[in-house]
Formats: sequence, C-alpha cells, structure tokens
Amino acid sequence: MKEYLDSEGKLKRLKKIVDEACEKIKKGDLTLGEAKKEAALARLKAESLIPDQMEKFDLIYGSRLKRLIQQFLEKKLEGNRKSG
Repeated sequence: MKEYLDSEGKLKRLKKIVDEACEKIKKGDLTLGEAKKEAALARLKAESLIPDQMEKFDLIYGSRLKRLIQQFLEKKLEGNRKSG
C-alpha cells in the first residue's frame, strides 16, 4: 500500500511540474530558448522522480511540451518574420 501511495504522490508532483511548464509556454511570454529550457527543466525534475520511466515521460510529456513550443512560440516567431 505504501508503494502505491508513494507512486501516486510522485505522479501528482510530475503532473504539477509538467502543467506549470505547459502554462508558462502557453502564455507566450518566453523566448524560444527560455521555453526549451523550461521543458528541459521539467524533464530534469521528472528524472529525479521517475528515473526508470523516462522513456514514457519522453513519449507522453516530451512530445506535449515540444508541440506547445511549436504551437505557441515557433509559429509566433514565423509570423513575426513574415510581417517584419
């Protein structure tokens, strides 16, 4: 039972870490470099929580973070280049 509770707590912390990074990226206030650092920091924190499950993290959350960076920052930068 303790293992289950520990695991559940880790997953809640992991979700919070990723959700915070996603929110920062979606605001669009970060530069592309800052957003990538935010994603890398989330991954680093996740690695300390779930070191044996990083492949799953990359598949699920890594792709989510990359998509958000592309959606909210890279496209914004492309639009700025075209209009400027």
